[in-house]
Amino acid sequence: MEMRDEDAASARAGHLVMRAVAFFESNREVAWRCLRDAWTLLGGDSEALGIIAPPSQSILRPGGLAAWQAKRALEYIEDNLGSKIGVRDVADLVALSPGHFSRAFKQSLGFPPMAYVAARRVERAKLMMTSTRESLTDIALACGFADQSHLTRSFRRVVGMSPGRWRRTSILNSP
Repeated sequence: MEMRDEDAASARAGHLVMRAVAFFESNREVAWRCLRDAWTLLGGDSEALGIIAPPSQSILRPGGLAAWQAKRALEYIEDNLGSKIGVRDVADLVALSPGHFSRAFKQSLGFPPMAYVAARRVERAKLMMTSTRESLTDIALACGFADQSHLTRSFRRVVGMSPGRWRRTSILNSP
């Protein structure tokens, strides 16, 4: 018997909540991200729930962005993953030059801004692949990739296998 899309989404959301609980003490940023993704998966508006987590002081490294700048930049990135995001757009949002913003972002979070965006897009694509039956092309476009081949290149770089293979493996291993 095939699992309905709603059942699959509920199962995936439950998995994300369990991950959030597991990471809550060790890495609050990951825990909040899991909760935000679970809420989005269930059709909720994360701002309405108030779960846009500010980066905790423990994950921000000294010499980088101020806490408010990191929070605003990460919120903007999360809210705009499906569209084109430029370093200049995010830098303008936090009142820094693109070069200064890029250096400060990397100092604060350990990744250059566009590498962070690419990794978040891959995570969103993974969520969609396990919770919907959308085609990889539709998932790629929804996650801000130019096309399916762009998704495949980025996905392979981050995960180490193609999205189609990862999806088949994940579906076989899901509850």
